[in-house]
Amino acid sequence: MIYREKPKFIMKRNMQKSVQTGIYFDSLITHQIIRQICIEVTGRDDFDVQFVENDYKDEFLNATYNQGRLGILQYQNTAIYISFSDEKCEGRNSGIQSVPTAFHRFYSNPHQDKQIYFYFLPCAGNNATPYYLFMYRLMKTAGFHFINIPPILAGQITAFSSIDDIVRARKENGDKNSGNNAAYIIKNGPHEYEIFGKTYGANKYDTSLICYAISKLACIQDHITLYEYNEKDLKELPASSLSVIRSMGNIKIVNIDDELEKQEFENNNSLRSPRFHAHLLEKLGEKHCVLCNCGITEIVQGAHIWPVADIKRVTTLSDQEKLAYATDGENGLWMCQNHHKLFDSNILFLSPSGKVSYRVDLSKEDEEYIDSITTVSNLSPELVTSKYAKYIKKRYDLV
Repeated sequence: MIYREKPKFIMKRNMQKSVQTGIYFDSLITHQIIRQICIEVTGRDDFDVQFVENDYKDEFLNATYNQGRLGILQYQNTAIYISFSDEKCEGRNSGIQSVPTAFHRFYSNPHQDKQIYFYFLPCAGNNATPYYLFMYRLMKTAGFHFINIPPILAGQITAFSSIDDIVRARKENGDKNSGNNAAYIIKNGPHEYEIFGKTYGANKYDTSLICYAISKLACIQDHITLYEYNEKDLKELPASSLSVIRSMGNIKIVNIDDELEKQEFENNNSLRSPRFHAHLLEKLGEKHCVLCNCGITEIVQGAHIWPVADIKRVTTLSDQEKLAYATDGENGLWMCQNHHKLFDSNILFLSPSGKVSYRVDLSKEDEEYIDSITTVSNLSPELVTSKYAKYIKKRYDLV
């Protein structure tokens, strides 16, 4: 990069859908917007601007359309990446869907003196929902600066202080809207975290940003695994996302593929299956024991209704059918360690209608103890599906 005495902006005219929409970047990014950015970032209001075509390339821009809705501001020895929001904010994440691409380009560029900013274009939708605020905070944690924060968000876009801080905020955000759960972050013990991230559609943007922020906060003693899961065609995050996560160096990436699940099924009756846990998260949401509502994720486990060991013994099923039953989210419930052990030991029973009962030969003291820790006498109606009842029947056929 050459040394520039005067700030210079270089931006691609074409966005991904400019040909279809007729909207080009130089019609969105006005002189007034550029001036505001220049003053905020450099303290100067004199600048040069160059809007370039797809075939232009330099050390910061490839020969393609404007990926990441980016502008590059070069001043002195510094390269400043500016990612612009969507002007519509339609749908869950349209306002930030270009951000991971912008971050890929920023993070992967070898230039040493660089910064990344986010600019809020005037928005026709609501860019201040709890979901958007969570994403802005992830961006701040990953290293973004914000130029023109809307008044409604003033003072709220703060970086997360720890991975546990992200876990708490994600849980709160997901509880408000289950459709926001593109990725789940589970804490299994001190410094032990799992990210279950969807890889298709808009979900890949959320998963990528969550990983970038967590990676920035990770300590040397943290062990973090990203499980890529998906029931559709796209099996992995985009190559650029995976490249950045790997280069950050502190998140292990595991793809939940059939071979991984087959090996787990063959080797372990307890089935520490990422796919099973992903399906439980999809069905039940964040970890909470269904019998006492304990939400301490370190001690809440996925309990099989029809046990894996029993499924393996069925000679009339193919291996593929057995694996499908063993990883079916309908064949499981979240239970704390106490209730999981009581359930597996057939001390505590569940009926096809969801009613809770105990083994009849328990002492009065034992029954009183189980009563004291079991705050639910009937499973909630949404859990008592026809498939649940089928699995309960299969569980007790041999008892």
